Amino acid sequence: MFNYRSVFLLLTTFFITLLGSIYTNAKPYKGAEIYSADSTKYGRYVMRMRMAEGSGLLSTFFTYKNGSEASGAVWEEIDIEVLGKNDAYQMQSNIIVGAPRQTTEGLHTASQSLADDYHTYVLEWTPDYVAWFIDGQQVRRINGSNFVTSLVNPQSMRFNIWASTSESWVGAFSPSILPVYQFVNYMEYYAYNTSTKSFTFSWRDDFNSFDTNRWSKADWTFDGNYVDFDPANVVIQNGTLILALTTENAKGFSGVVPVDGGTSSRSSSSVISSSRSSSSTVISSSVATSRSSIASSSIASSNANTNGGQCNWYGTLYPLCANTSNGWGYENNRSCISRNTCAAQPAPFGIVGGASSVASSSRSSSSNQSSITPSSSSRSSVASSIASSMSSGGLNCTVRVTNNWGSGYQLDVVINNSGTATVNGWSVSLTFSENPQRTGGWNATISGSGNLVTASNVNWNGTIGQGQSVSFGLQGNHDGSFVAPTCKIN
Repeated sequence: MFNYRSVFLLLTTFFITLLGSIYTNAKPYKGAEIYSADSTKYGRYVMRMRMAEGSGLLSTFFTYKNGSEASGAVWEEIDIEVLGKNDAYQMQSNIIVGAPRQTTEGLHTASQSLADDYHTYVLEWTPDYVAWFIDGQQVRRINGSNFVTSLVNPQSMRFNIWASTSESWVGAFSPSILPVYQFVNYMEYYAYNTSTKSFTFSWRDDFNSFDTNRWSKADWTFDGNYVDFDPANVVIQNGTLILALTTENAKGFSGVVPVDGGTSSRSSSSVISSSRSSSSTVISSSVATSRSSIASSSIASSNANTNGGQCNWYGTLYPLCANTSNGWGYENNRSCISRNTCAAQPAPFGIVGGASSVASSSRSSSSNQSSITPSSSSRSSVASSIASSMSSGGLNCTVRVTNNWGSGYQLDVVINNSGTATVNGWSVSLTFSENPQRTGGWNATISGSGNLVTASNVNWNGTIGQGQSVSFGLQGNHDGSFVAPTCKIN
């Protein structure tokens, strides 16, 4: 005779056992990951991020061939990983390929904590090379090795924050530091044309909302990870993607999003003060030999071929291309931007330091770039007249006010070599009529007190050839009346 009570008890026991197994296996800490709906083969991936600080932590962007984790599958992955230990001064670059997996880790140490401010990270993947950049400086490039040629399949785009169990790699994890967060201001993707060997802008996400057509939220984990990825720890707030690492009972984000003083990328924001420079990071690099078969690689020189000017690309300077007419290119061992693409940006960005250095507020907004205009209606005309140009030893410096709104300013300082010999190393002094109230700067080592500001080259822009120029930027606050400083070559 069929016994319903027995069946009920059997099913009840089964579900209790199943639920107990699930909760037993659940991890007490929750991280976050998002992944793209589309996979891309090659491209230029640009993201503006402020990373998490703390031993054991990793804040990342990476590309990943979906299904690489399956048994017997060939792995394909390219990584940007900021290690939270030791105040988050280090980023690891890596390519993972093969079955069994092989890795080629490079470790790059910044001059400032990557958790104290936003920085622009760039990954370039082509059939010929993979390269990594921080704030416009190339920190590593792998040319044509087996690691590059083994990347043959489209890969998804992913951000995540997690805690590794490998103490020898990332340090010991302590839950006492929680909660911690990774902040992403924006991301841009540029497709790669294998015929012209150039990058073309495809899309930009300012994270004003979570685009479910582009991204999904992870709900899994993996071995060697202290955390489960929980969709509740993916938050959009103030035009920022926030990835949280928390305890089980404190998921999400309820704090204040730190402002990004180095870029006006958010469509709803004006230029906001920041206590640290976000674009003058100096990077030293090393390539690790553990856990890997190492590909031959080179750290390419980042000296800019300015071609009569540079491109201020949303707060980061890049050289202008000499031979690429549209989009991004790669010339003289460095990424460059075509004049047409650079000039199509909204104010205050565009071409600086050359004949076309004065940005026009009437610049076309119909290009395929995302239109992002600073919000202050009191902003003056984007460019002003030259404030000063004093020469010394073949060098002269020029100051332009590229932006002046109700309570702040942005300067572009160009150092030009009109002499007959190459110059190695430069330093300039800027004298203001009042305290400059500096809030940020890029592409120079900047210091000063009172009304005097001193700036000198960083390691990649100290050499200026005959007829060439380099530039750096500076921004700050003022009381409503601003006079451009004088500039002097030291």
